[in-house]
Amino acid sequence: MRYEEDKVDREMERQQVAMADRRMVELARLATRARNGEATVELEGMVSVAMKVMRNGFEGVMKAADCVRLKTLKGLLDLLSPLQSVKFLAATFMVQIKLRERGGRNVTKINCCP
Repeated sequence: MRYEEDKVDREMERQQVAMADRRMVELARLATRARNGEATVELEGMVSVAMKVMRNGFEGVMKAADCVRLKTLKGLLDLLSPLQSVKFLAATFMVQIKLRERGGRNVTKINCCP
């Protein structure tokens, strides 16, 4: 699991570095100029393609992270007894419910255990 987590971390780092590379910064600068009246169809297309590439890259990282989380959960549930698994999942769901109830409020004060 640790190896897979590290792999996802490295890919996320690579995506973040790519977002701040020289070509992306130059494209952002050109797009800012375009908002000031110098817009071209070519520039809009370049921005659209760049955003699609970035979106696809981050989507891949999120899918990989989901897979690692699922494998971790399955491994944990394999170690627990059926009763422990039910209690663990129930507590996890309660935390999720409480987080959604709280929304944007301070989530550090959640008391999910009676």
